[in-house]
Amino acid sequence: MDKAESKPKKLSRYLIVLMYLIAVFWLVFAVHWLFRGSDYRYFYAVSGLGYAVVLAMLAYYLNKKQRWAWWGATILSGINIILTITDQVGWFDIAYLVPSVALFYMLLAGRKEVLGGKVRG
Repeated sequence: MDKAESKPKKLSRYLIVLMYLIAVFWLVFAVHWLFRGSDYRYFYAVSGLGYAVVLAMLAYYLNKKQRWAWWGATILSGINIILTITDQVGWFDIAYLVPSVALFYMLLAGRKEVLGGKVRG
């Protein structure tokens, strides 16, 4: 096995790990908002929990090379980047934007390896 063959496997491993890490971030976000004294706490807690569960589910099925999981993760991460940019942008949003853009890039860069060559292009 040469280096060219081992690189995509590392890419997909890093991709899946990054997806799980972002899901854990959203889980912590949801728990944090649940215990805040805000009128919007349930909205943010449920939204964060939902995003964490969906992202973890997509990571699981993407690891199993499911085509729909790649599409779902790519679309979801793209929407998340757009929403992060169009919201009130602060230092925390910029810090979160870095792994989000990295995830989106890794999804696009590793599409052939993740999908097993099923993508034309």
